[in-house]
Amino acid sequence: MHILALGLNHTTAPVEVREKLAFPEPVLPQALKELTGRYGLHEAAILSTCNRAEIYAASEDQAEEGLWRFLAETHGVDAQALRPHFYQHRDGEVAGHLFRVACGIDSLVIGESQILAQVRLALEAAQQNGAARLLINELFQRSLHVGKRARTETQIGHGRLSISTAAVELAGQVFERLEGRQALLLGAGEMAELTAQYLVESGISKLLVATRTLERAQDLARRFQGEALPFDQLSSALAQADIVISSTSAPGFVLLRPAIQQVMRQRRGRPLFLIDIAVPRDIDPAVKELDNVFLFDIDDLEQVVCANRQEREREILKVQSLIEEELKGFLRWFNAQSTGPLIQALNRRAEALRRAELDRWSAKLAHLSDQDRQAVESMLRGYANKMLHQPLVQIREFANTQDGYLRLDTVRRLFGLGEPPEQEG
Repeated sequence: MHILALGLNHTTAPVEVREKLAFPEPVLPQALKELTGRYGLHEAAILSTCNRAEIYAASEDQAEEGLWRFLAETHGVDAQALRPHFYQHRDGEVAGHLFRVACGIDSLVIGESQILAQVRLALEAAQQNGAARLLINELFQRSLHVGKRARTETQIGHGRLSISTAAVELAGQVFERLEGRQALLLGAGEMAELTAQYLVESGISKLLVATRTLERAQDLARRFQGEALPFDQLSSALAQADIVISSTSAPGFVLLRPAIQQVMRQRRGRPLFLIDIAVPRDIDPAVKELDNVFLFDIDDLEQVVCANRQEREREILKVQSLIEEELKGFLRWFNAQSTGPLIQALNRRAEALRRAELDRWSAKLAHLSDQDRQAVESMLRGYANKMLHQPLVQIREFANTQDGYLRLDTVRRLFGLGEPPEQEG
């Protein structure tokens, strides 16, 4: 049984590619059932955030092609054309990657606070839909553990760090200061809530909140002394606001060029700054072509977070040390899961060869008495046991090494486990 990971993130794919392969929360149950049903994987989990889309799977074979087919068929994309944007990991590499993700050192904003909750949600979705059993469950549980250790034993998560904070920092750079400015927030989810909090703390004078569900907008606005607006009043809100930050979970564009064009006529040349931190994106990129409209998407936050990365380099080294420690423990556990079946397969292979040899020599041994025949069988069995003794000892020792899964795979190949005995010369 192998663990596989196939994914892309903010370092390998721009937002226009990532949004094509996102898995919104409502589609996760069906996607997980497809992976473990139609595509034949034993276990699976999907981690989809604004900065990454990753599939984790457990299967007896490598199953990469099944994952590519799944992506192509569920998203209606040419998966082959998008391959350069993807990375693939196997077995121990998968654990090392997910541990880095959970610790926040693989994020756009180093040490961000949201990713650990997103990893937990990915695990819960897989558990609730019967897709997380032994391997995926253990992998994600251990990633949550090392993520918590990173935040309690190092300063990697010191302060409040997230995409939302980076967006507000970018807004502060655009206006030099946010005091006296009006902000319009589109969306009322967790990211929108964080954004609202940071805007208020930055001194924004007026906060407007608009969502398709007015009750949610009212609840968020009430907590931050803002004003809630129904979506049909969005044009008037856009005409008032100095800056718009959008983070809805809509599957397509919420703001289109014609609507912004009309709003700009009302603003009489006053510039409009838009920050789109949603994936898929909320704002049509074509609005950039309009005069006095300035649009930033999630990839534009890279410049904002560069300073954050430099400040946290020392903490990254501490986190990596924790990851290496936890990875050794996971690999020992993972390799131990392989030794039992491998030992059984090796014993079965030896027994099959013994029987095959006896059958091949049966005619020449026909003159032997039953007692002598049993002695020959016993001799062959004893010989096989002695031959296997040292390999079996080594298999158990391999389980305690960091690269044990590679060594165990070598044992499988050396003894041809997985090929029928009849194929042997």
